[in-house]
Amino acid sequence: MNRILRKRFPRQIKADFFRLGSLFLMIALCMYIVIALVDAAEVIIRGTEENQIETSLEDGQFTVFNALTDEQLNEIADAGVTIEPHISYDLTLDDGSVIRVFRNRELIDRAVLDSGREASSDNEIVLEKRYCEEHGINVGDTLRIGGEDITVTGIGSSVDYDAVLRNLSDTAVDSTIFGTGFVSAGGYDHLKSIGRAGTEELTYAFLLNDAMSSDDLKQMIRDFDFDYKTVDDPYYLEMLDDTYGKKDEITDGINDLVEGVEELRDGAEELKDGANELKDGTEELYDGTGELYDGASELESGLGELEDGSKALSGGMNGFGQAASMIPGMSERITPISEGMSALDAGIRKAHDGSIKLTDGASELKDGASELNDGANDLSDGADELYDGTEELYDGVLELKDKSDELIDEVFTESPDNLTSFLLQEDNLRVGGASGDIEINKTVGMVAGIVVIVLFTYVLSVFVIHQIQEESSTIGALYALGVKKKDLMRHYIFMPTVISFLGGCVGAAFGLSGIGSSWQMSDSYNYYSIPAFDKVIPPYLLVYAVVMPPVVSILVNFLVINKSLSRTALSLIRNEQKISRSKDIALPDMPFMRKFKIRQMLRERRIALTVVIGMVISLLIFMLGLNCYVLCKSIGERSSADTRYEYMYTYKYPSEEVPEGGEACFVTSLQKESFGYTLDVTVMGIDDDNPYIPVKTVKGKNRVVISDAVAGKYGLKIGDKMILTDNAEDMDYAFTVEDIVPYCVGLTVFMDIDSARELFGEDDDYYNVVMSDRKLDIEEGRIYSVTSKADIDKASSIFVDLMAPLFTLLMIMSTVVFCLVIFLMTSVMIDKASFGISLVKIFGFNKKEVKKLYLDGNRAVIMLGALVSIPVAKLVTDKMFPMFVSNVACGLPLEFKWYYYPVIWLAIIAFYSLMSLLLTGKLNRMTPAEVLKNRE
Repeated sequence: MNRILRKRFPRQIKADFFRLGSLFLMIALCMYIVIALVDAAEVIIRGTEENQIETSLEDGQFTVFNALTDEQLNEIADAGVTIEPHISYDLTLDDGSVIRVFRNRELIDRAVLDSGREASSDNEIVLEKRYCEEHGINVGDTLRIGGEDITVTGIGSSVDYDAVLRNLSDTAVDSTIFGTGFVSAGGYDHLKSIGRAGTEELTYAFLLNDAMSSDDLKQMIRDFDFDYKTVDDPYYLEMLDDTYGKKDEITDGINDLVEGVEELRDGAEELKDGANELKDGTEELYDGTGELYDGASELESGLGELEDGSKALSGGMNGFGQAASMIPGMSERITPISEGMSALDAGIRKAHDGSIKLTDGASELKDGASELNDGANDLSDGADELYDGTEELYDGVLELKDKSDELIDEVFTESPDNLTSFLLQEDNLRVGGASGDIEINKTVGMVAGIVVIVLFTYVLSVFVIHQIQEESSTIGALYALGVKKKDLMRHYIFMPTVISFLGGCVGAAFGLSGIGSSWQMSDSYNYYSIPAFDKVIPPYLLVYAVVMPPVVSILVNFLVINKSLSRTALSLIRNEQKISRSKDIALPDMPFMRKFKIRQMLRERRIALTVVIGMVISLLIFMLGLNCYVLCKSIGERSSADTRYEYMYTYKYPSEEVPEGGEACFVTSLQKESFGYTLDVTVMGIDDDNPYIPVKTVKGKNRVVISDAVAGKYGLKIGDKMILTDNAEDMDYAFTVEDIVPYCVGLTVFMDIDSARELFGEDDDYYNVVMSDRKLDIEEGRIYSVTSKADIDKASSIFVDLMAPLFTLLMIMSTVVFCLVIFLMTSVMIDKASFGISLVKIFGFNKKEVKKLYLDGNRAVIMLGALVSIPVAKLVTDKMFPMFVSNVACGLPLEFKWYYYPVIWLAIIAFYSLMSLLLTGKLNRMTPAEVLKNRE
């Protein structure tokens, strides 16, 4: 019996060729969509992961002002961390393009060569592949640098420059103007000496090896001895003069004060010692003058007594003279004696007068010495007090120094260190860009896979139910002839299962081919600098594409056929159907043609529902693709429109005055999570009259105005609380959303600039971004990056190019699947209505009228179903879409232009009309003989 049943397969294939072919094609296309999207993502993601492991992708990198010493490098290595210098300089070529030159790497981020060999001599170089593609460079070609020919010995890529961005702030990769190169140690110095080389970037890559945390390594580098005054960058020194320079001024001033007070104390001590010596001297002087006075008094008394004796002697001599005058000859002898006595008397008198004066002078000297002694005592006491005061002053100044040192340490929490940047691998935009971008393909593919299973299962169930109903009499007859139930089940399950299996295999084959996953990967290879990854065929995809369709087919067929074979053979032979309640629905008076079409739609409402469900599912896939296109295009257009400045300068070292013609802003970055991905949110402090950002901010440290991009990304509305995190400082900031404004450049929130400065601890006049409508004359050394409107416009156009394979595949394939569903289900409906179609032809209805009765009725279902399905599919897709772009820092401008909806609706009607046209032939082939075939 099984052999007899197998003979029916060729006749069945011939009879139902188009229907089986449509089912096969629908399954193949559905599998193609899923396999192409997911496999492309798997190849890039797994290839990137393997490449990162094989080339020892860094855990991070840091740059310094002064090159680390051998001792410092050894200290890091001794701690268990692998470290390698990735020092570089930018070499400008004659065409204006720039090559960033590195020495060959041995430990970390090793280059992967697509062709050629490593550079070994001084005049050889390995170039990055995307730069070579844009400039038509091949292995063996030469570059003219500094008058010398440099040979390209190899072409490849490096894992730390997956996205070849010159600056991390660049908005897009431009391989026409920037690439990387690797040379030998001697070649590095040689090219630097002969070419137009820029300043060296002292970068070091590291692998932590679980020996320490990144924070510990960062602190170790900061703790290394560093004298910031040895840095050659004048703008850095200028910045420090305004910060740490003031610290030095304060410290030096306090130290000078301490030294001055110390000198004052020492002087006071010397004055105290001198005053004490003076006091001792004046006391001795006072004692001496007292002794002098006493001696003078005694001398005066003695001279007074002598004068009195002299007077008495003189009086006696005078009496003797008078007496002697009476004696002849004596008078002449007595006269000299008398005169001598007179002279002696006069001398003694004078001496006495002098002694009186001496006594008076000694008395005055004694009084003066007494006063001097009192003054010396006072001076000594004053000197003692002065010394005590200076000692207290010195102690106070020392205490002031200690307090000021503590205050300075609080104000200047960190002293200048050698570190200029510290970038972890996960925060490096150059690393893993390709795998990050194609992640959306995998997510969309997974969702499409689920949608496809639902569509496939439902369509297959309708197909099988129709097949069983169509062959009910045959099944009943075979059943009556004694064919076993299991044989019948095996027979009817076989064909759909084979079709499902073959469709899955073909879909998988095309999905893994050049027009499948390779096509989806093409833009990644054309934008990112990555090696040609090996083909990856994940087992789960093969299971999905090859095993899942036949398994689903077996299950659906088993359930349907088992239910049908549970009926009696007579019921099957008679093809008894459940009586439809649609005939009980009373319709108002209307023309026959219209009433018949309504009755027909009611009778075939299951088919109609299947068509609508198929339309919704196809539209879901179509809307995924269209949303991708709209998102990319809207972001590009709105970013360009919202960029009102011509130039935006981001500063490393702002000048004291804002450049003339520039508008100052204060910008910092915080983080917020979205579906497991941490994204940067730009906090921009602006003035209310900023001509380039027309946003009215609100004063307050916790009040922000957010862009509609942020609102859409995180589902925020006015009045909500928004938490942003500073991961570097491990600090959360809570803000209240005061307003939502249209702004599509990244994820941005706006604050009053003074409030922002106060919140983040900056000076009242601090700024780090300047916008302008023209190019400004700013010293290059002050600037971190320059972003022009032209850069924004160029980057905006790249999004559409990158996503083109994805949304093109989804939109085209979903359209084809929709057409197949329409064709398949309408074909089933015609087959089911074959008896009725034959009858109306017997009743004299012509082909045009028959078409109106059976196909135009379905057109009304399609028209009404599309009116409902389009907004439903759009709504569902919009709800799912944030998950697809959760790793992208952008808003969700998914709004369609008004005419998209009528165009989609008209397209659906047009495709249905096309399928109806194809099925008209089948309708015309229906003959009145069908009535005789179906009589009892």
